[in-house]
Amino acid sequence: MSLRSFLKQMKKQKQVLNIKDELSTRFEIPFVMKKFDSQGLILVFERVKGYKTKIVANVCGTRERLCAALNISKDELYRKLLEAWRSPEKPEIVGDGKVKAVKEKDLSRIPILTHFENDAGPYITSAVVYARSDDGKVENVSVHRLQVLDEKHLAIRLVPRHLFKLWQTAKEEGKDLDVSISIGVHPAVLLAASSPVPFGVNEFEIANTLMDGELCLIKCENVDAYAPADAELVLEGRISTTEEVVEGPFVDITGT
Repeated sequence: MSLRSFLKQMKKQKQVLNIKDELSTRFEIPFVMKKFDSQGLILVFERVKGYKTKIVANVCGTRERLCAALNISKDELYRKLLEAWRSPEKPEIVGDGKVKAVKEKDLSRIPILTHFENDAGPYITSAVVYARSDDGKVENVSVHRLQVLDEKHLAIRLVPRHLFKLWQTAKEEGKDLDVSISIGVHPAVLLAASSPVPFGVNEFEIANTLMDGELCLIKCENVDAYAPADAELVLEGRISTTEEVVEGPFVDITGT
């Protein structure tokens, strides 16, 4: 199960709007996203100015769509979530995946959006970040915003939750924190990564339960981290424990 398979499913249900006009990542695509926000449709921008890559937006736009992603009715959503939180299942680790087909080392090759004039720059807004403790006993998957600093560096906003705890531990050990950053994943992975579960619960295991055991992970090649094998894009990196930068401003739900 992947984002692509889900989009095919939604296209059959006429939940996908393909936009064929050439639009810029700077303000234009975000403007169209905002205009269509209330309609709940998945938007596929087929012609992104300066890039060969398409952009998909509003994948998790409605509760009905989340239920469709999990193959359940609206009445079953809470039961399904509780089941996944109570009985997380380990995903299969595979040796290869579609995400390894192309290797790029330059953030400028990715069509990352700039939403508003006063934003600090382009932002990845639905990044699924995975990290683990040095002994591998504690794993965390969570959603974060990432500001593009240059072709090789991102700034992550860490609030005092689970990923911050892992970062603090790494800092105490005198190490940077290895992470994978997955972009373009199945809605169940986003839902699991946003779940309010206790520290130490691996949200990939919750996603696997939500997906009825169909989530597969790959081991990253350059860092001690895992990522969905069918993600559209996986970035491998480290969160520095010795260098910090000013992040933001960025207009999100908190206005920070």
